[in-house]
Amino acid sequence: MGRGASVLIAAAGTACGESTTVDTTVADSAGVAIVTNVGAPTVLRWTLDTIRIFGGDESGPATFHLAMPSLVDVDAHGRIYVLEPFEYRVTVFDSTGVALGSMGRQGEGPGELEWAVSVSVLDDGRAYVHDGAGQIVELRMGDQTGIESAFNYAVILANLRHVEATSRGFLIWARRRINPTGPNVGYDDWVERLLSVTGRDTVELISGKSAYRSTAYYPRCSFTFSIRQPLAPRNRWSHWGDRVALTAWGGFRIDILDGHRLETSVRWAGVGERELTRAEAKALLESRGYLGPCDDDLDETLEKHGFHPRPQLVGDLAVAPDGSVWAQLLTRDNAFRVLLLDPEGTIAGVLPDGFPMPLTFLPDGRPLIAVVDSLDVGRIGVGAIIR
Repeated sequence: MGRGASVLIAAAGTACGESTTVDTTVADSAGVAIVTNVGAPTVLRWTLDTIRIFGGDESGPATFHLAMPSLVDVDAHGRIYVLEPFEYRVTVFDSTGVALGSMGRQGEGPGELEWAVSVSVLDDGRAYVHDGAGQIVELRMGDQTGIESAFNYAVILANLRHVEATSRGFLIWARRRINPTGPNVGYDDWVERLLSVTGRDTVELISGKSAYRSTAYYPRCSFTFSIRQPLAPRNRWSHWGDRVALTAWGGFRIDILDGHRLETSVRWAGVGERELTRAEAKALLESRGYLGPCDDDLDETLEKHGFHPRPQLVGDLAVAPDGSVWAQLLTRDNAFRVLLLDPEGTIAGVLPDGFPMPLTFLPDGRPLIAVVDSLDVGRIGVGAIIR
């Protein structure tokens, strides 16, 4: 995505004449700024007007029915790229929602999609689709048609979960199976890693963590299998240009990378640090409509798999053109609010209840949001923020 000149959040801390009550300390750890926020943020009295909505058509290019961060991206010219996994294509719209063309098709060859799961776009409009078959497919618009080429990183991308394309190359969240020794010999374990891929042979580890997985036998399924432990954190991230915001941990933590280097790690002291009791974990899972594998007995699932004691408090992320970060703040009653971080990692404020989480932004700072109707049809809305 392009680096627009927007100052959308530059004055977030003083919106409506209020000042944030969050105190911030910064410590250095091997060149990484550890930003710790303490206190309650100011509520920013902002509202959002939806200027236009597109998608969900019965025919034509705007037939997509899913609008989520992994399926939508924007380039430096404000063109909006929407991946339609079940149509095996990426459709490009201008900032008003007018279709400019589409690219990609079903297949296993260069420029073809077999199991598309996410799209990421560079400043010049090159779109990179993560194809779950272990491939990154490059698609370009050229006279309204796709110019097809492909990069196959099948070995590196084993068990890949998501990809972001930047000017330096790709950031990849991969999952690797390992066979431990010692008391756990004979049992498999999993490690998740954030990798920087800047060339066909250049791979650098940025960070890693346990995959929080467990194995149990279910008589109703008649086999044993491994699942993600209930309430275990998932990796979520977003980027604008070469700035990437990532969350993959329990509690509250957001890492900010610039140029594939970890520059800032943001914490919120006292938030989400207490571990859940089993009763609290069950109540939270019930509020999320969680069903155990092969059965709907939540007590049985918790008995077999346990649960992660510190649930993730950061949901989706969106990096704005000015470098600030919008974060979906999850609560224990399964509600959420949108939290704003300035480019340095200080909490600038929290938006009112019901303010939508952006999918991404146009270069001028206007957010794109998901508009979902009663039939779960997802459309894209172009918003204007009123402060």
